[in-house]
Amino acid sequence: MSAAVVIATGNAGQVREIREILAERPIRLTGLDTARLVTFPEEGDDYEANAVAKAREAARQLGCPAIADDSGLEVNGLDGAPGPHSARYGGPGLDSAGRVAHLLAELAARAGSDRRARFVCVAALATPDGETWTARGECEGSIAESPEGTGGFGYDPVFRPRGDARTLACWPAAEKNRISHRARAFRALADAVERVSSGGTRIWLIRHAESTWNAQGRWQGRADPPLSERGRAQARELADALREEQLSLVVTSDLARAAQTAACVGEALGLTPRPEPALREIDAGRWTGCTRPEIVRDHGDALARFDSGDPEARAGGAECRREAAARARHALSEIVETAGVPSIGVVTHGGVVASLVPELRLANAGFAVLDAAALLAPAAAA
Repeated sequence: MSAAVVIATGNAGQVREIREILAERPIRLTGLDTARLVTFPEEGDDYEANAVAKAREAARQLGCPAIADDSGLEVNGLDGAPGPHSARYGGPGLDSAGRVAHLLAELAARAGSDRRARFVCVAALATPDGETWTARGECEGSIAESPEGTGGFGYDPVFRPRGDARTLACWPAAEKNRISHRARAFRALADAVERVSSGGTRIWLIRHAESTWNAQGRWQGRADPPLSERGRAQARELADALREEQLSLVVTSDLARAAQTAACVGEALGLTPRPEPALREIDAGRWTGCTRPEIVRDHGDALARFDSGDPEARAGGAECRREAAARARHALSEIVETAGVPSIGVVTHGGVVASLVPELRLANAGFAVLDAAALLAPAAAA
């Protein structure tokens, strides 16, 4: 069964909206009403910081994934107020109707004030080990002269989405959940929530950047040439491409060309790569250091069999793809099981990639995102 994800808010209206927004996803959601009470930190002036703090604290205290958001109404004529303080606008003791009345009074006190406004929401997902994901959503509109409608909650009775004469309190819930700030934020976060809820891990399978022997067209096997100048540039570009991927862990072959690539990636992500000798390239035996024309000349039939994808064909008389896949799969299975994180970057070699996924061919510094369960299933070795 999938892991339950706690909606970390005591606001019944928000819980209802989030459930409706994510209803089409195979995500098991639970509210704080079915979990023990959570003590949340004091909220500050930043939507993202507030949302992350709530989600992290709930995940830590309850020991399961948690989602939270921080949202607010920003009114141009009030210099962006109430903003992150929307839930406390006007002081303690006010209910939603009181805060709406206070907002209208503040606008009325500023004759001719700009009534354009926007709802802002930052949604956050956190796991018990502290991993977080965030997404932002906005809904532009304006403030009505007086409350209208009985639906929704909060400031909905005075907020008119751009292009519509009705306030959000007049919109059916399903219609509101297509355009609201909260809907936009949680839809953007939904893939991460579903992935964490499913308990699955994704693997970023990465081929190292170009080495000096790659540049010369030489088979490397277990030889240990470093990255070429072009390879170092490729590694930096790869790191930039992965910077927003929020990987939880980076593991790498301990050969220099992979380790140097992983170091660039790790620096960009704030992670220290973990060396794993089982991710080394296929042992190329007597082909090590040779160019393809040299191997064709001296071992043409053996090379043709190896190129055919035969899992039992041995590179240079040494290792075969079946053996390479078995050692890499065994090591990765242990890493996935013990790390318990949703996203892992794996820096390895072209021969190992082809052994694990025969139909996949990656260029230097190329990568593919794969489901760990499918990649590491015993059937994948066939």
